[in-house]
Amino acid sequence: MKHKRKILILILMMLATGLGAQAQVIVGGERIYDIDYLTPKTYEIGGITVENGEHFDQRMILLVAGLQVGDVIKVPGDKISTAIDNLWNQGLFDDVQVRVTRIQDDKIFLNIVLQERPKLLAFRFRGISGNDADKLLKEFDVHVGAMVTDNMIQTTTNKARAHYAQKGFTNVKVDVQSVSDTAHPDQVVLVYKIDKGKRVKIDSLIFEGNEKIATKKLKRRMKTHDVHYAKSLNVLSPGFWRRSKYREAEFNEDLEKVVDYYNEKGYRDARIVMDTMWQVPSEELNISKGKKKRQDRVKVLVRVHEGNPYYFRNITFSGNTVYTDEQLYKNLRISKGDPYNRTVLENNLTYNPSGTDISSMYMDNGYLFFNATPVEVAVENDSIDIEIRIYEGKQARIRNVTVEGNTVTNDKIIMRELHTKPGDLFNREALLRSRRELITLGYFKEETLIPEPRPDSKNGTVDIVYKVEENQTSKIQLQGGYGNRMIIGQLGLELNNFSARNIFNKKAWQPLPAGDGQRLSFNIVSNGSYYYSFGAGFTEPWLGGKRPQSLSVNAYHMFSNTGYWVDRDDPDYKSIRTRGATVSLTRRLKWPDDYFFLAQSIQYKFYTLNNYPITTDFKDGHSHDLSYSITLMRNSYDSPIYTRSGSELSVMAQLTPPYSLLSSKDYTDMEVVDKYKLVEYYKINIRGSWMLNLIGDVVLNTRFRLGYLGYYNKNIGTAPFGRYYLGGDALASYVYDGREVVPMRGYENYKLSSSEGSAVYDRFTLELRQPIIESAAATIWALGFLEGGNAWNSIKDFEPFKMYNSAGLGIRLYMPMIGLIGFDWGYGFDGLYGGSHFHFSIGTSID
Repeated sequence: MKHKRKILILILMMLATGLGAQAQVIVGGERIYDIDYLTPKTYEIGGITVENGEHFDQRMILLVAGLQVGDVIKVPGDKISTAIDNLWNQGLFDDVQVRVTRIQDDKIFLNIVLQERPKLLAFRFRGISGNDADKLLKEFDVHVGAMVTDNMIQTTTNKARAHYAQKGFTNVKVDVQSVSDTAHPDQVVLVYKIDKGKRVKIDSLIFEGNEKIATKKLKRRMKTHDVHYAKSLNVLSPGFWRRSKYREAEFNEDLEKVVDYYNEKGYRDARIVMDTMWQVPSEELNISKGKKKRQDRVKVLVRVHEGNPYYFRNITFSGNTVYTDEQLYKNLRISKGDPYNRTVLENNLTYNPSGTDISSMYMDNGYLFFNATPVEVAVENDSIDIEIRIYEGKQARIRNVTVEGNTVTNDKIIMRELHTKPGDLFNREALLRSRRELITLGYFKEETLIPEPRPDSKNGTVDIVYKVEENQTSKIQLQGGYGNRMIIGQLGLELNNFSARNIFNKKAWQPLPAGDGQRLSFNIVSNGSYYYSFGAGFTEPWLGGKRPQSLSVNAYHMFSNTGYWVDRDDPDYKSIRTRGATVSLTRRLKWPDDYFFLAQSIQYKFYTLNNYPITTDFKDGHSHDLSYSITLMRNSYDSPIYTRSGSELSVMAQLTPPYSLLSSKDYTDMEVVDKYKLVEYYKINIRGSWMLNLIGDVVLNTRFRLGYLGYYNKNIGTAPFGRYYLGGDALASYVYDGREVVPMRGYENYKLSSSEGSAVYDRFTLELRQPIIESAAATIWALGFLEGGNAWNSIKDFEPFKMYNSAGLGIRLYMPMIGLIGFDWGYGFDGLYGGSHFHFSIGTSID
């Protein structure tokens, strides 16, 4: 009874209070307006002012608030409270108020009072190293002066946690404090106190339920490994490839890979039932005290449901009129009885790297709107019937081809490389080939070069837009090496997208005239007073502007002497001077396919020897070397930097006029000065290289090189110039006597040839490559190699399978401004000049 009486009294008090509920609004400190909250009154907004919103556009504030002059509102009412909510939800203000400044008849005047959030003055970090702090700043990507919002703090906190989680620190604690600055009242310093905790490593990775597929096979599909398995793998592969750190995101990806692996084997019902982890007590760990302080160990259990394996049975097609079932079966490449693999089915329908999928058949014939949908129509016991329902659509013709993003390179330079032309039927192979040609130019960043088809199914047309981003095309070549007791340095400037026609156009010098695809180069090589060379070259890649044929002109001058150790007046002083020029014409062929090129060139070299023993009996005199060369080559590499697929083959023949055969002179007892005055020879070089993408980004490169320097007259023999020198890193710039240097790692420079050079050589290489970083700024990859080769003085001595062998490891760094930097360690297994050797190169490739 007492409780009922109390409730009744409470209700009466609330009613009495409600009947008299009013609000007093002070205006200007003088007048007071009474606003009855129980009987709202309708007003027209006569004016709105904004207070403390200097950094914002007043019109935008009113737009977000949803209040405008002339609006009819009720006071009190929902519109005012909604306006406050709208502004507050932007996260830009610490306080939002709407005040009544004046009421005149049926008009009301409002003032929106804002208190802006502070701006960022600086970040401060506690508990981590300066290096980590710099990395976090880059990942935060927040600039000083940005408004500090709850969303910013939460986003940066998440990025900090993710940064350390990627390193195996899964228990990171991040505490953020906002500290006011007295000198800057409207700015704050955000202080991040970070406790990384211990690094978490997987002590044991346990699989349950996998009866059909062994645990080791499942672990091989994962990047995440327990410490014991990772150590066993690192015996054969670098440690950075095999990790035992627990990273949640990477681990979840690995579980998906495990399921994918089951699916590939036909287990379509396979799934991860559950995964869990628990910490291993420190007393159970057989590791040092130091490691116990730095890391926690966990056991991870993954329970698998395998299900039963399934197999393809009957595969049928419907909706196909362009191609027969037999033609489609050939490209599907799935037979009755094969394990049911949904991934293989999808790839062979839509896209595989070889370009032999069914989608390629249609899209290379203009059927851009083609679609194939595989449907499981029957599942009986362990067999599955598939019906592939095809929508062919109509053929699409290319309407417009445009380029976006080329701020330096002229449109015509790009358009002439494209295989997609307006009016042609759409062809996916032509689209991919066009991208390859643009990448090969070297003018654009490969990672961002995207051809974008924009289809119009209504009209049966497609517009193709090539989105490009200009790359750094000019190169400063820095090359160095040590050999024959001297250091050789090279400095070169290479302009690969030059514009000769704009040399006299002042506006085009930004900083150099560019955009027409021409190549201009200057090169200086020297070790001081002992040796120097300089050269220049120019290439026009499309001579005449109508066909892909390039004209190149090069000239050079080289001088080498013993002046560094011997005075010029000394009888032991030696010198050799070489002057030369080359004119070459290279043309792209259409047959057998348009990956072939035919190059022809005329070369002239003039040698001056002063007591310089090129051979034991030839050290003084002048020699003229005029030769013609022709090269047939094919290059289908998919990328000029880190190549994953394709091949490169070339056959080169170089010959001089057979002076001795056209002369009646007797060369048997002729003085060597006269014998070598007109140098004569013929040379054949054959090279081949194949790239095979094994798995992921791992690439196997197999290549070979063969060379033979022949002669017309046995009384003259092998020419003293242009011989082969095999071994080491073989700096290509150190070729004053026309020698052809052939690198072979694991041995000293040139030591696998005789001291006077060789007439025949071969070299075979097997190289495994794995990229580490691929970005616009740099590309880095690691490699391991096996090499074998040898050199002989004559074709009679040639024994192709008697080789010096070596093996080793290396790393490559490509930077647009410098080119390729290589560092290799090789171990030669045979001969006096083998053993352990390091090889370093800048600007050249050891291939």
